[in-house]
Amino acid sequence: MSTNVRGIAPSGRRARERAVRRAEVLETTRRLFARQGYQRTTMVQVAAASEVALGTLYQIFPSKEAMLCSLLEDYIDRLIDRVRQAASGADGAREQLPRVVRTQLAFSLQNSDVLRFYLSGWTGYEFTVRQRFGDRIDRKYEEYLRVLETVFRRGARDGAFAAAPPRRLAITLAGMIHALVRRWLRERNLDLLAEGEALVDVLLHGVTRNGGRRP
Repeated sequence: MSTNVRGIAPSGRRARERAVRRAEVLETTRRLFARQGYQRTTMVQVAAASEVALGTLYQIFPSKEAMLCSLLEDYIDRLIDRVRQAASGADGAREQLPRVVRTQLAFSLQNSDVLRFYLSGWTGYEFTVRQRFGDRIDRKYEEYLRVLETVFRRGARDGAFAAAPPRRLAITLAGMIHALVRRWLRERNLDLLAEGEALVDVLLHGVTRNGGRRP
């Protein structure tokens, strides 16, 4: 393979340039979706706002649906990375669990725009969008659930948590966080982090007196 005077392969440079351009277009798309909604945003608008030719845009993303899917995949990838880091930096499952919850809610605060068209709209988008890209998003979600499973598996192994199926507990926790975030999106004055602390308290201590034991 030939190289330029700096010793960099042209194909490698072009690949990096394409990656940068793709990221820039995706960020522009994110802003448009957040400002005017997925349905009202057109490829022509994305091309104009990104300062690229329409034909170039179609080379980067074949459709608006593909851009939506890429945004959601990117969001879940970054969430998984944050949650993994939170879990890895904790000492024991009882510390991992609240760190995971707090980290995800803080991440939600930073990405409320994506959450609005992910949680509020994903299941309501056109059938063709769900049919073409639903499996890709579902695979990402399964990866996220596996991260939660490792926390519950460790807790059960160490005797910190009940010996319940880790996947069942992971799905339950994900559902509770999901419901809390959806409520936060509806109620603008809701303190998401404070509600998260209440959720953590329930997870670690339950709702019955004396941990459910008779006095």
